[in-house]
Amino acid sequence: MAVIDIARQTVVTVEPEATLSDIVQTMRTKRVGSVIVVAEGEPIGLVSDRDLAFEVLEGDGATNSTPVSEIVSGDLLTVAADAGIYDLLEKMSRKGVRRVPVVEDGDLVGIVSLSDIVVLLGMELQQIANIIRSVSPAYERLPRSDGDRPY
Repeated sequence: MAVIDIARQTVVTVEPEATLSDIVQTMRTKRVGSVIVVAEGEPIGLVSDRDLAFEVLEGDGATNSTPVSEIVSGDLLTVAADAGIYDLLEKMSRKGVRRVPVVEDGDLVGIVSLSDIVVLLGMELQQIANIIRSVSPAYERLPRSDGDRPY
């Protein structure tokens, strides 16, 4: 399965000139936990709600009017849209990140987070449970106290 198959294709972006206050307002309005900083159509950084908390509470003088370009790291991990999920997980683990912009020919086409991967794993586990349940007579005999679950 390719990363683009599970990536959210609606991505909230901001320009490098956006202030920390602008980003907080954007996150609140769009109900997201991160924004991608984009310059000339290409992702150059990612700012999460966690980044904002650390910058403001423990930072070196960042204020609401500080432009995001002053706090965003230039070392952005991206993943190709056609990359595999295991490749993505390895990169996320190595870099210690929870969200990764998805790119195709340098253009931002999505974002994938650990939550997206957990949802995928949950769906896959449900499919496995359905297969086991359908081929195992032992599950047919067990009383179902909660309606759906055989245990």
